[in-house]
Amino acid sequence: MMTFNLREQQKRLQARMDELRAEIAFAQKGEKPWPYRSCLMREGRGYCEKHGEYHTHILVWSDRNGEDREKISCCPDCLIAEANDLTMELSSIKAEELTDNAGIALRFRDCEFDNYLEVNPDAARNLAACRRYAENWPDMLENGTSLVMTGSCGTGKNHLAVAMAKHIIRNYLASVEITDVMRLTRAVKNCWRNDSEKTADEVIERYASMGLLIIDEVGVQFGSAAEMAILQEIINARYESILPTILISNLSPEELWAFISPRIADRITDGGRNWLSFNWPSYRSRIRGVAA
Repeated sequence: MMTFNLREQQKRLQARMDELRAEIAFAQKGEKPWPYRSCLMREGRGYCEKHGEYHTHILVWSDRNGEDREKISCCPDCLIAEANDLTMELSSIKAEELTDNAGIALRFRDCEFDNYLEVNPDAARNLAACRRYAENWPDMLENGTSLVMTGSCGTGKNHLAVAMAKHIIRNYLASVEITDVMRLTRAVKNCWRNDSEKTADEVIERYASMGLLIIDEVGVQFGSAAEMAILQEIINARYESILPTILISNLSPEELWAFISPRIADRITDGGRNWLSFNWPSYRSRIRGVAA
């Protein structure tokens, strides 16, 4: 959750950005800022030590004491440079907020592509595939390209899923959430209580509409028919909306295929092409401090 200080900083930066947009429009196009709409305007020349000479717009008016006042437009290049810096700061704050809200467990907070252990050629290939997925996120989003990651415990499935989520958030400010089947179905079932503030449809819509949904522990326990219906409804809704979904499971491909239904498995893997297998022994017992 965003801290109070960070939220206040975001408000200040956004207010300054709004001011800059008005100042840039004034400097470049002569559009009068709102408080100066009634002022007369004349043209002039200014000089910036960094960018040299530039054209200015000068607003003139008389104050309550009858004294002449003027407002001169600033160097447009300097204004644009400041706006670019503010954009980067605001993007950084937004990325931090999105990361905080992405459901990344404390154990996996340090997972990155660069600290994933390539313990064998298959691990190296899976790392490269996940990196390509994240780096080509605009194409993945446009095409609704999903991914399934199956295999043994402790082989790095969650590590790579978190690394993908963090890269996509940082570089594209996408809405991403990592959850598991139990939490997902519980969130919907909690809406069935009489005192619930949300409806099941509202919760399903939230999961069905975010940029990327990563669902862990698929098939870890065979749920009820109602739970299976919830999972299938969300996955199917995302497929129909052309939104990517990543499924993580310790089941074999055949077991997962049966669990989520052949129809959904075929859809989410694009006929089996978007499937990564992690079939090697766990390295958790050998490596300390690296989440898998």
